[in-house]
Amino acid sequence: MIVQRVRIYPAFGKEAEVRDFMTEWVTSAQGQGERLGLAQRIFSSEGSALVVPRWFSDVAAADARRRENAADSDWQGRLARLGGMIREPVRQTIEDIVVAPVASGEPTGTVRRVFFFPALDRVGELRSRLTEFVQGTNSAGGTGVSLSQQIFSESGPLLVITTTHKDVAALDQVRQARAAEAQALVSSVAPLSRAPIAVRLLQVIVAPQS
Repeated sequence: MIVQRVRIYPAFGKEAEVRDFMTEWVTSAQGQGERLGLAQRIFSSEGSALVVPRWFSDVAAADARRRENAADSDWQGRLARLGGMIREPVRQTIEDIVVAPVASGEPTGTVRRVFFFPALDRVGELRSRLTEFVQGTNSAGGTGVSLSQQIFSESGPLLVITTTHKDVAALDQVRQARAAEAQALVSSVAPLSRAPIAVRLLQVIVAPQS
């Protein structure tokens, strides 16, 4: 399973317009059977951004959809309209799911993404360390925690732990309860990393369908 993430940066003053436009587009695509969602970055120091995660069985399936979209006049028309509402080009990444999340059964309102940047000669070691951590969290009864690895990257290897929560308050409860555990992980992976860990929070606008 892979996830293609599309990042959209609304032009200043166009945030609400882009959000409404993308909400309609994502909802329409869900109605056609696509598995995708829509979220918005919160508490961001980089300005407004929307993220569309799209799930596929593999890279070949994602490429097949890309080819279909390129030949779809309605899709291309939407892209052209979006192009007039954003402040910089749309960016895309593809992530391979290393450890899938355990379903919590609760609706997701907030997503936390924790980015790890392995040193070029320590990728396998960091991946193993994070796999062990996420699997251990799941075995201990944790839910909504997953690990993925970005592929086809031009900026070097990247691993991401994603956690899902009912809302920001629920996330903060987990953060405080697991502070010691999180600090131990940070300390253990520091020698394996080429850059500091980065954290981003997102608010779910359109929940993905199962």
